[in-house]
Amino acid sequence: MVALAVFVLVLPHPVVLPVFSLWALIAAACAALLAILPLRARTSYAGAAWDMAGAFTLVGCAAAILGEIEPIIELVRPSGPRSKVND
Repeated sequence: MVALAVFVLVLPHPVVLPVFSLWALIAAACAALLAILPLRARTSYAGAAWDMAGAFTLVGCAAAILGEIEPIIELVRPSGPRSKVND
């Protein structure tokens, strides 16, 4: 929730959900990596890490479904040099 609050305060409104979706999916990948690569042979946090990975994935997919992709495309698309013909 803290990350979402920071995104709302810092980013333009149309890109909050897509950025939060990417953040949640990256957090899910990190939690899955933590579950796959245990530091000891028998760890107690592996099950909880898989649960967190699933929760982050669900939240990330939900944010991606609810978010619009057009503002992200506008930010990422390179704009060429403007022509002076119509000025």
